[in-house]
Parts: sequence; structure tokens; C-alpha cells
Amino acid sequence: MTLDLFGSTVRFADPMVLALLLVVPALAFVAFARERRSGGALLFSSLALIPGRRRAWRTRLRPALIVLRAVALVLLIAALARPQVVRASEIASEGIDIAMILDVSGSMTSPGFGRGNVTKLDAVKKVVIDFVGGLKNDRAGLVIFGSDALLLSPLTLDTNALKELTQPIESGRLVGGATAIGTGLATGLNVLRGSTAKSKVAILLTDGENNAGQITPADAAKAARILGVRVYTIGAILASERQRGAIPVNESELRDIAESTGGRYFSASDESALRQIYDEIAVLERTRIGVRTEFAAYQDVMLPFLLAGALVLVLEMLVGLTLLRRMP
Repeated sequence: MTLDLFGSTVRFADPMVLALLLVVPALAFVAFARERRSGGALLFSSLALIPGRRRAWRTRLRPALIVLRAVALVLLIAALARPQVVRASEIASEGIDIAMILDVSGSMTSPGFGRGNVTKLDAVKKVVIDFVGGLKNDRAGLVIFGSDALLLSPLTLDTNALKELTQPIESGRLVGGATAIGTGLATGLNVLRGSTAKSKVAILLTDGENNAGQITPADAAKAARILGVRVYTIGAILASERQRGAIPVNESELRDIAESTGGRYFSASDESALRQIYDEIAVLERTRIGVRTEFAAYQDVMLPFLLAGALVLVLEMLVGLTLLRRMP
């Protein structure tokens, strides 16, 4: 339980003790009732001899003693609940801006990229959706490419929107069935062009080599270096394709793109490996810029509450025995 008090955040280490505060109003009510019923008395021969017969100011102020007693009780109960001033500190790193660039060419419908003959595209969509769901302070954008490239989402913190955009992606739809890696990467770089984030990353996934588009992968890589964008490239290669030696991906070209921009090239043969790659990229980038650290220190302030309660209680007793003393 926390509250703002005199410009500071105060928490109670033992908040259950505060339940005793419910007793204070009941005790105050009983005390007021007794005060109204009782009063001092003197034997006097005739009330007519007393001029005015108005209540003295001391009599009218006696209920203030009950208020003081209640305040003292509240302060003492608060002290028993162990109040602590929260000294919170935070070291916040900047978020990462990520452009996810996905190949949706015709070859991405090849099955065997997971259990149950899952296609490459279906596995990629599932992994990307899970990856996006794990983002917290990072922005992400989404680009798909085939013969051409299409921006599906600019940089955004709305992970739910990104998931909804990723789920219905189909191979070849809207962008054709060829593979324009250079065009896809260039479109992803446009997503990051205005970014001021400390870390700007493009993750390009493909299962083929560049065979379309007017922008070469090498030219796109040069643009990435100029913009300060690290490019991580992923080759989606079936285990059977590697075993046959019929690798459809130009791994040398993808490696050059990645290494020339400070990134890395990865190869994935199934959904599990692909998931590990995305997780590793996230760890690499988070390590590069530092993590978000939050901690809080607590300073006990029980003594001031205890002293304040004791002082109010002593004040109530002194005033009751002197200034507002009741005559017998």
C-alpha cells in the first residue's frame, strides 16, 4: 500500500495493521457521546444568582481533546504499520527500432519446415507473431517482398496490430512470386530512415536469391551502412535441400550484407531454429544498448510517526489537565 505524503511516496511494510484505523471512528463516537452526557457539577443555592448561565469557552473546547486523542491514535497505528519512504531509481535504455522484412515469394510455400509438413511461410508467421508479442519498449515495422516490396506497417509500439497484419500474409499475394531481395531491404530501410533510436535493426528473411527488382542487394547494403542500420539476414533452408546440396539461398551474398553492416547471417532449417535466431538477435541488440533496470530503496520513517503520535498524546493530556480541565 502506497500514498503520496508531503511530496514523497510512502509505503507501509505491514499494511494489515492499518485495519486498526477502523476502530478510531468508533472510539471517537463513544467519547463524544460520553462527553455530551457527563459534566462537572457544583452545589449552588439558586441558579438565579449565576449571571448568563452560558457555557464557558473551556467547556465548548473540550471535544477538541477527543480530536487530539484520535489524531494521536492514527499516528501511532501508522507507526506500527512501518511506514517507509520509497526511494525509486531507474536506468532506462532506449528502445530498439526493428524493420522485419519477410520473403513471401512462391518458394515460401514449400512444406517441411516443421512438424506436420508446415510450410516455410506458416512457420515464419508464427515465429514473427511470437517475437512481436515479446517486444516491450521497442518499435517494429513490417515489410513483405516478392517480385516487389510492400510496407504493411511503419514503426509502431502496437504489437497487437502487427500480429493482426502478419497472420493473413499469403505467398505472392500483392507482391508477386519472384524474389527481389534488394528491393525488400531498401523498403525496410525506408521504414528506419527517420528513426532516432540508438539501435536500428533490419531483419531480412528469405529462402532464395535475388532474381527481380532494380535495386541490388549490394546497393541496399550500402544504403544500410549510410543510415547506420545493422542488417541481420536469415536463410530459410530445408534440411533436405542442404543434404542434396541444392541450396536455393545465396548464403555468401546474405553473409556479405550482414557483415558489412555490423550484423550476422543465420541459417534456419525449421521453426525451432528460426525461433532461436530471432531470440538471439533480440539478445544481441539488447546487450548492445543495455537493459532497462528498475530498483527501489526504502527508508524507514516509523520514528517520526511514533514521535508525532506521542507528542500529540502528551499535548492532549497536558491541555486536559490544565487549560481544559473539568471541575469536579
